[in-house]
Amino acid sequence: MARGESRSYNLTNMSPKLHSLLGELKAGLQSLYAGRLHGIYLYGSHARGQGSRESGVDILIVLHEVPSYAAEVDRTGKLTAALSLKYAASVSRVFVSRNDWLQGQSPFLLNAREEAIAA
Repeated sequence: MARGESRSYNLTNMSPKLHSLLGELKAGLQSLYAGRLHGIYLYGSHARGQGSRESGVDILIVLHEVPSYAAEVDRTGKLTAALSLKYAASVSRVFVSRNDWLQGQSPFLLNAREEAIAA
């Protein structure tokens, strides 16, 4: 999406299945992380409105800090596995610190911020 363009795809016009998955994921992550959680974002093909049934659901999770990436993967494994099975969708997640989300300049973060939809 070009800068200055308005986003036409958002949570209100995505598929009911994806909307439900994101709602359950958000509730589960809020329960797991409480005050450490700063944001949950959908990015990738679904965020661009180009996702299909075969597309993975790409989630970026912003935490206050990410001292151990592996620990966060372990902490969220049961939740994402259960949702992947329930909705027949591959849910992938990326963890970033709040500081990196706001100020990081990696190509990945620049692209993710451009297309991200807050869950």
